[in-house]
Amino acid sequence: MERLTDNKLEQAKLYFYQLLVSGESYTYREILALVTERLKNLLQAESVALYVFDFWQKRLERVSYAGPTQSGFYRSIDFPFAAPCIPNQLREFPHALDIVLPLQEHGEAAIGYLYIGNAADQLLDNRELAGEIRKFVSHLTQLKESKENEQHINQLYEATTNLHASIDMHDVLTVLINTLQQSYPQFAYALLLAQDYHGDTNLPIKNLVYDYSVHEASAKAYMTGEVQVDRSADGQVINRYVPLHGKQGIYGVLHVSMPAFVTYTSADDSFITKLADSAGNALENARLYQHSKKLISDLQLINETSKKINANLRLSDTITLMHEQIHDTFGGEEIGFILYKGDQEAGTVLDGSTGFFFDPASAPFLDLIARLYRNESKEAMFVSNFPNRYPEINLPYRSLLVVPMAGPEQLQGVVLVLHRNPSFFTFESFRLIESLVQHSSLSIVNSMLQEKLERLVITDYLTNLCSRSYLDDRMRTHIQDDAQGGFILIDVDDFKKVNDTYGHNTGDYLLIQVANLLKDLLGPNDVAARWGGEELAVYMPHATFEQTIKKAEEIVESVASSTRPAVTVSCGISTWTEKARPEVHELFSQADYKLYDAKRLGKNRYCV
Repeated sequence: MERLTDNKLEQAKLYFYQLLVSGESYTYREILALVTERLKNLLQAESVALYVFDFWQKRLERVSYAGPTQSGFYRSIDFPFAAPCIPNQLREFPHALDIVLPLQEHGEAAIGYLYIGNAADQLLDNRELAGEIRKFVSHLTQLKESKENEQHINQLYEATTNLHASIDMHDVLTVLINTLQQSYPQFAYALLLAQDYHGDTNLPIKNLVYDYSVHEASAKAYMTGEVQVDRSADGQVINRYVPLHGKQGIYGVLHVSMPAFVTYTSADDSFITKLADSAGNALENARLYQHSKKLISDLQLINETSKKINANLRLSDTITLMHEQIHDTFGGEEIGFILYKGDQEAGTVLDGSTGFFFDPASAPFLDLIARLYRNESKEAMFVSNFPNRYPEINLPYRSLLVVPMAGPEQLQGVVLVLHRNPSFFTFESFRLIESLVQHSSLSIVNSMLQEKLERLVITDYLTNLCSRSYLDDRMRTHIQDDAQGGFILIDVDDFKKVNDTYGHNTGDYLLIQVANLLKDLLGPNDVAARWGGEELAVYMPHATFEQTIKKAEEIVESVASSTRPAVTVSCGISTWTEKARPEVHELFSQADYKLYDAKRLGKNRYCV
């Protein structure tokens, strides 16, 4: 058999050189397509296919082809590097005269194969041609990778600059998604964030599911900080889960979905991973900035409220202390502490006030004080003979001191001191009481805020049920100390339809109705909480399996018969005993699965 003539070999080499120096803006694939077409003509072959190793994907890829459309050549195959290759490994029905040339030079491993289908002249030994093709493909690949790397570096620099130019979480996520969509428009993306996000819903953001049984790959990427890969159920899509690393932690996972047939190189993987790392750092900076703002605000509040030595007293203790000081020092017979909230006319009498202010007969007097307080720019009042000045008000006391509680917006009110005798209080005592009240106002504010914060921590603002965090703590304690318990997860059926039909105000009112029904049905030791959205939860310490089921049945029946507009609920039940003490999240997961079953089976029911 003849060797390829020196003339044809020189033609091939000259053509390779011309492609490299032509200056035409051909892509990598287009150049290889021109090469295979020229080789087909040069070798007078029926078809020519060029296969190159993808060392990162560990596959042999067909990068170009020239010949009939229906040729039976495989697009890609899993192939051991440096193993010998025969025609039927690359083509479904090879011709008897087909040959495969390894693209290699002396002493070097093959980087791929040239498949020659039914050539006019058989080429049993054509190492020079294979070597030239190897050199050409290697050089072209290096140029391609160099160009891609340069492009990725420029993209990464621009994206990193934009990511760190903002301290707003929404802007950071927008830059990340836009950069990815511009760089790889054929891919689909989702951001699985570790914390709830309340920004632009147009971004592809989902809550990160921490449960391995629900989504192992995303949870593993978040937990381990390593990229995870899996395929869709039909095998047509490859999913990559890239953690968003910061210096202090991981803030979410970038989910990239790519068609299985799309080439994805190590350079692409490096670019997306580095971009995700940069976004993670930018997210961390944004979070730290927001956290620092909150800390500054908290420190300002602490600085103001810590000026008084009794700043740690509860509101009732603070009021009691002030009452005792005023009574013991100045001899007031009736002492009242009144708070005004919004447009409330008469105000609220605080505990620690004397009995007169809780008597209905004091209402006209309190209404008058409220009007004077609002109309006279919250000025203090010193009255030595009240009946002479305000004869229309029937008041058995003559001496009156009205001292505004000076403070920020959280504190709008007055301290009232009464005595039966006229001119009982001196002007000096009035000024002293005024000073005492003003200096105690910060203590009152602190006590009010502290108690309000405590209520907010353990109470949902809409339903007045316990908060989820409070319920978690109670459950954790009971599971450790008690012998058994029951947990019911409750979801209002078709709640979105209620909001869409009647409006969100009605939806809120329905949640309040359901919450009130739960309070009526629960025992003294049971705990009800708003779990989130339209989901509520009940924990019954010491409850048996049967007791938990009975309670769930009562809840389902009561809601269906008592709500207006009528709604139903679905419940998922989980219980535990001392033989197997679960974690709180495990008890919730069990109930959540059963809640899903209740929904699937038709709603308005419970499942165990």
